Amino acid sequence: MGEFLVSKQGVGYLIIYGTQIFNMNLVMAGIVILVIMSIVLYKMVLLFEKKYCKN
Repeated sequence: MGEFLVSKQGVGYLIIYGTQIFNMNLVMAGIVILVIMSIVLYKMVLLFEKKYCKN
């Protein structure tokens, strides 16, 4: 959330900047990047959990 508010670079800045200049392609690209990053990180957590938290 902080990246959306005060950053000068990054994905959050890309999305905010895209909304300010009314560039929907830029906004959608930022959202797609966030979705891909969240999926990859979620899969990494699942792999970590399977490896280290055996029931």
